[in-house]
Amino acid sequence: MDQGAAAVWAAGIGVGGVVITAWMGWLGARRAAAGQVEAALAGVQAQFAGQRQEAIWQVRREAYASFLGQIEAVRMAIAHMYATCCAAEENSGGAGGPEADLTGAKQAMTESFKTLWFRESALRLSVDTDEAEQAENLMKLALQAINDVSNFAEAIWAYQDTSPPQTRAQAAMAGLNTGLEEWTRRARLNLES
Repeated sequence: MDQGAAAVWAAGIGVGGVVITAWMGWLGARRAAAGQVEAALAGVQAQFAGQRQEAIWQVRREAYASFLGQIEAVRMAIAHMYATCCAAEENSGGAGGPEADLTGAKQAMTESFKTLWFRESALRLSVDTDEAEQAENLMKLALQAINDVSNFAEAIWAYQDTSPPQTRAQAAMAGLNTGLEEWTRRARLNLES
């Protein structure tokens, strides 16, 4: 074989080697790129799942905070109504003022409870059934306290014996306070888990 033919064969083998090496490099790069894409997608999916969990937690936290803030407002309105009843009872027989004070306090208490219904509805959208039932039970305690304090006011307006309704109002307010402490403790535990 002469040198020209050997050079052609060597060039052909070299070109073939280069083509095969390039093809293997391309195949390896494609596999590496596919691996990188899969890893990137897995990272994005994990990040999305984490962000979704964070968003759900934030919504739950805001619903708890909104409900808690409003139940506290209701509790304060009940306490104000009770204090107004006590002051009206002490001043009964005076010139006309207790009725106006009691009416205003009762309206504020009622409006505060109406707002609580909306907060409880929003909470139901964000928590599971057990947590929603706990909130509903707390609202029942608040409603009982509202009714008992209202009965105390009615006894004052009717110039009746106020001892029994006052005692029931005190017990209902204590029950609400205990229920609120328990609900708050459970809410905190639910948010931590």
